[in-house]
Amino acid sequence: MASVYVKRGRWYLRYRDQHGRWRDRASTARTKTAAKRLVGELETRFERARLGLETLPPEDGGGTLGELLTWWLKTYSVGSPSHDRNVATLGKHFSSPGIADLLLVEVTSGKIEAFLQERADNLAPQTLNHLRRFLLTAFNCARRAGRWQGANPVEDVRRRRVPKGKPEFLRLHEVPPVLRAVPSKWRPLFATAIYTGLRKGELLGLRKSDVDFSTGLITVVRSYDHDTTKGGHAESIPIAAELVPYLRAAIAASRSDLVFPAPDGSMLSRHTPLEDVLRRALIHAGFATGYQHVCRKKGCAHKEAAADAELRHCPTHRMKLWPKAQVRQIRFHDLRHTTGSLLLMAGANPAAVQKILRHSDPRITTEVYGHLLPGYLRSEIDRLAFEPKATTPDSTRLQPSAPDAKEFAATVLPANENGSGGGSSEVAVSAPNTRNPSGFLPRGLAGWTGLEPAASGVTGRRYNQLNYHPKPRHDGFPAHRDARIYPPAPRLSNGS
Repeated sequence: MASVYVKRGRWYLRYRDQHGRWRDRASTARTKTAAKRLVGELETRFERARLGLETLPPEDGGGTLGELLTWWLKTYSVGSPSHDRNVATLGKHFSSPGIADLLLVEVTSGKIEAFLQERADNLAPQTLNHLRRFLLTAFNCARRAGRWQGANPVEDVRRRRVPKGKPEFLRLHEVPPVLRAVPSKWRPLFATAIYTGLRKGELLGLRKSDVDFSTGLITVVRSYDHDTTKGGHAESIPIAAELVPYLRAAIAASRSDLVFPAPDGSMLSRHTPLEDVLRRALIHAGFATGYQHVCRKKGCAHKEAAADAELRHCPTHRMKLWPKAQVRQIRFHDLRHTTGSLLLMAGANPAAVQKILRHSDPRITTEVYGHLLPGYLRSEIDRLAFEPKATTPDSTRLQPSAPDAKEFAATVLPANENGSGGGSSEVAVSAPNTRNPSGFLPRGLAGWTGLEPAASGVTGRRYNQLNYHPKPRHDGFPAHRDARIYPPAPRLSNGS
């Protein structure tokens, strides 16, 4: 039974801990009554822990948060493709004195929220979510490993709302000239990125043994020098017919077992400036968005933006201004977005695009690229139709370039049973007409009008009623107009 005693003017508590062992602890009680109250609370708490009704924190506080993050890096992060980035991120944001020095028993959701709010002015919402995810993962791993027995304080910290932007990608007409403008030593790498959608680490870690021309497949096994990918498992994707010459040239020129090695045969660094190569290729291909004319005289900061590269002079020194071509801020990773975007705009099956890009969930594919799907919400917005349909020069302005789109899809998607490319986006050639100038019509579907979704093929009396448009009267309104919708035409007098 718990008891109290006084020693050298200080009250001590004697109780049994959660393991049933007797303990003596000095207290801050000033009276015997206060000491008995404290020992009673301790006895009840440890009894609940022995019965499994309550989890007690470690007596040493569980160590510091910085020690927990270091343990997580050495135990769980090492060996993953993102380990180097994890080390750099945690070292940058948790190395200075602050939250990393707190004992785990002192870490609360309020302190983590304050830590994130202090950095909200300098960090993007996505970066704050990454820091939150690091802490959440570290605590969860510690709980599974028995290193921490308490609750996860990060679960009550809200995630920041990240504005969703549209993915950047090369347009269909930009791909051929940009590939021609890429230096020859980089061209096979960029072509493989566009035709396969592989990530940068997967491209730099691609080995010759991963490419099988006999089956027409590339097996994605690793990222950089890690024997795993972002998805954590190996997957195979088809080799496009137009990609084969690029891959054969790269393999023939390689001096190592890598497909795209450095000049000495080693693996290219993850810091290789491939974005600079891509942006220079855009400039050389003629896709500059504008020019920044700058004065190169030392100490002069004059610059002016213009849409052309015509000669201009500095208003202060009368020196010629140097025109710097500007391009949109496209990344090397956006070549992966190019693959998915052009495939979906070509009418490829979203499920096939998901398999090619190796997304874990089809919803990821549709959420990122859904706005590029042919007929995206067009059938719904076209329900607001108040005037009789008429063919005008502008009515075909939104028609897709079906032949070019079909050719691109056929070179990337696996062949179907008939031996033709395009996967499930099978198309047939029909006679060109005003509604279908390209002559390409999805098989088995009726009423195809370009960006609008094809009709279900339903015909008959109801179909004719829905598609019947009577000739207009002399006043421009249908012969069977409803006076409630179409008001009477005004009478003209005096020749006006």
